[in-house]
Amino acid sequence: MQWDKIELASRMQNYIREHCMDEDFSMDALYASTGYSKRHACRIFKELLYKTPEEYVRAVQMTASAESLIKTDANILDIALDTDYESHEGYTRAFEKLFGTTPSCYRNGQTPIPLFIQYPIKHYYSYLRQKEKKQMENENNLNNEAKASPSLCTVTVISKPARKLLVMYAKKAHDYFSFCEEVGCEWEGLFNSIPSRLETAALITLPPSLIPEGSTETAAGVELDADAVVKIPEGCSLIELPPCDYLYFQSPPYENEEDYCTAIELVFQASETYQPERFGYRYAPKLAPAFNFGADTRTGGCISLPVQKL
Repeated sequence: MQWDKIELASRMQNYIREHCMDEDFSMDALYASTGYSKRHACRIFKELLYKTPEEYVRAVQMTASAESLIKTDANILDIALDTDYESHEGYTRAFEKLFGTTPSCYRNGQTPIPLFIQYPIKHYYSYLRQKEKKQMENENNLNNEAKASPSLCTVTVISKPARKLLVMYAKKAHDYFSFCEEVGCEWEGLFNSIPSRLETAALITLPPSLIPEGSTETAAGVELDADAVVKIPEGCSLIELPPCDYLYFQSPPYENEEDYCTAIELVFQASETYQPERFGYRYAPKLAPAFNFGADTRTGGCISLPVQKL
């Protein structure tokens, strides 16, 4: 894959993220920002992101409207108008077509919907580049890749009460990208659409006791209150988790999207070198699931690992 194509798609993603909710946003302005013709920009964008720019923008705007339904008291007509629909009915039809339920049902219930997540295109291709680089280093018995110091991470102990876990299992996957290749990436938007969630959706490493037959240790899910009532999406299960202490490893924010994999590696390196015994804890991977919350330029990478007091 030529990196100039990825740069083009990334610039368009960034422009959409920053401006698509502006009153004066237009598709013509988006195409003009690329420095390429509309035809070329549209072709590359769809090749890499599997949606036309128009479809992508509409998904972003509809997801923003869904969040307004939960986070504000605005009436549905006003939200429809803010999303460039001329009527309540037209907005409702489009919402139901995209999310499988009406705006009213989503606002009044606990029905998860597949919110659209704007995954930066550079994340996946940076992962592939880093993977290829490591393979070349291994073949040549080299280990020259610069790594940030784990000492840059913050470590926090969090005590979690009894709670529920809405989980989606995998049959073959063992990491984030293989999980998305197996089941798709819609799980993150689906789980994050639940207003009563305790944390953001995460990739999960399950303890042996929670792995169903025919599944791997890798899953995705979101934590909910112990008394939460939620409609269980197809292909998911709702299980109960006992109280547990966790160590949260948080890396600093970063500027370049290409550093996504580095931020994730940083928190895992920190967890490998950290000595919880010095502070009265030990890792307890058989006790509860571990959570990988991914990485973001604004917040850095974050994971949480179950621990037990000595």
